[in-house]
This record gives sequence, C-alpha cells and structure tokens, in this order.
Amino acid sequence: MKKFFFTLFLLAFGSLSLWPSISCAFNNEMLEQLKNKNECQRCDLQYLNWPKAQLAKANLSGALLLKSQMNDGLFTEAKFVWANLEQAELTGSDLRQADLTGADLRHTQLNRVDFTKAYLYGANMTDAKAVGANFTHAFLKGVNLSGADLQNSNFQGANIDLAVFTDALLGGATWVDGRSCLPQSKGRCQ
Repeated sequence: MKKFFFTLFLLAFGSLSLWPSISCAFNNEMLEQLKNKNECQRCDLQYLNWPKAQLAKANLSGALLLKSQMNDGLFTEAKFVWANLEQAELTGSDLRQADLTGADLRHTQLNRVDFTKAYLYGANMTDAKAVGANFTHAFLKGVNLSGADLQNSNFQGANIDLAVFTDALLGGATWVDGRSCLPQSKGRCQ
C-alpha cells in the first residue's frame, strides 16, 4: 500500500521540475517549432486554437496546452508525457497509441476521442467529458477518472488496474469484459 501512495505522489508531483523552464506567455516561435519539427517539449502553447491539427508522432512532452482547442486533430503515436491539457478541447481527435503518461486532462473535452492502445498511465482525467470515447486496449493503469462523463465509451480490453472511477458516469459504456453498463451506472459498471 505504501508503494501505491508513493507512486501516486511521484505521478502528482514528479513533473514539477519541468515547469520552471516554460515561458508564461504564448510564443509564436514555439508554434513554428512545432509545425516545422513536429516537436515542442515544455512549450507554452496555452490557449492554442488549432482545429484539425496534423501532429501524428509529435513530441509535446511537458507542454503547457491549458485551454487549447484542437478538435478533430490527428495525434496518433504523439507524446504528451506530463503535458498539461487541463480544460483543453480535443473532441473527435485521434489519439491512437499516443503516450499521455501523467498528463493533466482535468475538465478536458474528450468526446468521441479515439484512445485505442493509448498509454495513459497515471493521467488525471478528473471531471473530463469523454462521452463516446474509445479506450479499446488502452493502458489506463492508475488513471483518475473521478467525476468523468464516460457514457457510451468503449473500455473493452483496457487495463484499468488501480484506475479510480469515483462518481464517473458509465451508462451505456462497453466494459473491459465486453458487457454493456446499465444506464444508471455511476462509479462502476452495473
């Protein structure tokens, strides 16, 4: 049990050393770097408005993408390790096989996002809206999904060890074992 809490502590506070090097204002040079090199680690891109972004295999590890709008984007195999996507909008985006280890996805709009085989170890998805999201075979170990709206999402074959579903809405979701959750499912698939 002590190991579990130590791991959660590291996940919660382990990335703090990344943030001091991030600028506090949106920087067009950082956006150009991302467009030209398909990478921008620890960049400040908060409030970015880039619908249908084509960033497959991009490296945005440690990036600050707070309140960014990137709906219908292509992010297959992209890296968002320890990235802050709090309150961002990624509705309809493709995040298949993306690495979101430790990512902050609190209050994020993730409706209809494809997370097939994505790696979300220790991510924080508290109060996220992920209606109709596809988590098929995703690695969700240790993910905090408290209060998330996960109705009609697909978790078939996903690894949900140590994931927290407190007050999560799961009505109509397809569960890990393939069964359909009842409409009133909250906190667990019934």
